Amino acid sequence: MLALDYEMAREDERTFANIQAAVASITVILLGAVATIASDACAFKDPEDRDNCKDIPRLFLAGAPAIPLATLAFVQLLGMVAALRSYYIRAVENELRKYAPSPLADLNAVGPISPASYHGLITEVTTLRRGRAGYRVLATMIMLVALGVFGGLTVWLAVNLGGAYCNAMLIGYGAAFVVLIADVAGATFGARSTFIQVARSYRDRKNRPLLNVSAPSGRSLTSYLLLPRPEDWIKWLFVPGGYLISVWSTKETAHWWVLALAVVITEYLVYSARYQWNDIRGWVDDESHPHSAARARLPYARGADPQTIRQRRLIVAASSIIMLLRLVAAVFFGAAAGITAAVLILIALVFTIGILYESLRTAEAFNSAPAMAGVRVLDHAPPPSNLSAARVVVAGLIWFIVGTGYALRYLAGVYASGVPLSNSIATRGALFTYFFGIMFVLLTWILEATSYCREGVAARYSDGQLQQTADWCAADQLLNKPHLVVLLRRISWVTVRRDPYQGSLPRDCGGFPALKHRSPILAPWNVAYWSACLVGAWLAVSLMRNSGGDVEVSRMALIGLAGSVAVSCFSHPLRRTVTGMCIIAFMWVAAAWDGSHFGRPSVAMSVIPWALATATYLTFRCQSYDDLKNFPKDMRHLVGELGKSIAKAFVGPSTWQKIR
Repeated sequence: MLALDYEMAREDERTFANIQAAVASITVILLGAVATIASDACAFKDPEDRDNCKDIPRLFLAGAPAIPLATLAFVQLLGMVAALRSYYIRAVENELRKYAPSPLADLNAVGPISPASYHGLITEVTTLRRGRAGYRVLATMIMLVALGVFGGLTVWLAVNLGGAYCNAMLIGYGAAFVVLIADVAGATFGARSTFIQVARSYRDRKNRPLLNVSAPSGRSLTSYLLLPRPEDWIKWLFVPGGYLISVWSTKETAHWWVLALAVVITEYLVYSARYQWNDIRGWVDDESHPHSAARARLPYARGADPQTIRQRRLIVAASSIIMLLRLVAAVFFGAAAGITAAVLILIALVFTIGILYESLRTAEAFNSAPAMAGVRVLDHAPPPSNLSAARVVVAGLIWFIVGTGYALRYLAGVYASGVPLSNSIATRGALFTYFFGIMFVLLTWILEATSYCREGVAARYSDGQLQQTADWCAADQLLNKPHLVVLLRRISWVTVRRDPYQGSLPRDCGGFPALKHRSPILAPWNVAYWSACLVGAWLAVSLMRNSGGDVEVSRMALIGLAGSVAVSCFSHPLRRTVTGMCIIAFMWVAAAWDGSHFGRPSVAMSVIPWALATATYLTFRCQSYDDLKNFPKDMRHLVGELGKSIAKAFVGPSTWQKIR
């Protein structure tokens, strides 16, 4: 077994030497090709010498060093494997010499050198730690020349290209160069430490199952890192919304690539990084959530063994690294587009607000016992006056903070359109999206609060009559989130108490539409809805005036506020609510219309803020937390059924029966 292992390792070493030589030759050829292309590029020629040059795109020139960089990285990967193989072969040789102790006769003049000593002899020359001085000098010279030529050529290209290309190349290639140098050092001068670390890691893992039984729950880590929160897709519409409204109202020219860049930087990079930080801090709470799988947050590994703990560290470290890389990528794209300052300001605002939010959440969760005041615990219900004022204040501050993200998204779209942020469309739109965001989050949270409960049925007397009421047994996780408890207490017809059976009730309340019936008129989500409609009237006036229409602000504000209050007072069924919404919409158009501007788009545009807020409000009132989280799945099912219906109508019922 030892002899076979030794033979295969030696064969791998010979193959590696051939591959390394071939790749090194290819690297030299590629570096020469890049230098040749650069020497013929018109971008690097003086104006009077551009007759015999080639017009090569600057983007191609900026990306040219990536190919030799990839070959250098491949050589280094092979070198790291070779360094580990070297230590292993020497260990096998030491073991083989126990079975062949007789020294080689021809080498007796030098000393008692036993068979299976070839690799040990070679390393006396080739190792950079203690090999021959000449070999170490030559090997170091080869590495320095290769890295120096590549680095020098890349810097020369970056400096001559200038502008955003220079910044992007220096940042991108500089980071890759640092990683390459560090890995080269680990495979050469630090090979011994690297092998010890790898061997210890293998020692700890070798007796464990190949398939990890404590795999992270929920999504895969790769899926999460690619898109942290797919359920928040609705928030991706605010940047395009701000952009399109600004372009339409100011008659600016739409540049779609600018809009795409703004969405990528704002949503996919900056806000996704913010979500990753939030998920890291709320990791344990998210995992214990009754609907953790549907929420699709950061994966969590259960267990208390050392391997699971290391896996948790890997998950947190991977998410943290990708979070930082997202921010670096945002700055990189901003530098390439010439908006570095704007991207840095956006990152600063998002994470400043994030720090404030996380601080309040930490303070809230640190001492959540007062939040249980006013919540029925077993059969004892403390009076509402026992509710801690500090907890209510913290919860209120959290509510006020959550709307700022929506306003920032809207302003990012306005900025991308080129409209000044001091424009009335920007300021009024930001205020509207701020209150809309508060309403959106509070409605989401009140539905989320129901998912922590399990439902029974209790009886109570009211005005001398026996009535049925929902008796919700709250899990401990809910009692640790006062900002949700305070919201749930606003639903007066619900009695909440701690679950005395520790979740033994089979039916959870996630499928229950908590806002199906009329809620207290001064509930926080109602107040936020009214505020959004009131500010939406102010925004509608700006939209009308920018398109040639005119209307009194007071008239629009009155209709917006009256309409929103009326809609929030409507109760189930949905038909009445929709009817009332249509009536108020008609009143809105009537208020916005004067005879000279009838038929202009300004009248229709003026309804958009109120209609958006009202449609969102009504949607939440008619659905449960399960509906909210299963919306993408339900939408896919609906689209699939629609496609089947179209296909069936096209091919005919009889053919459909044969092919379905």
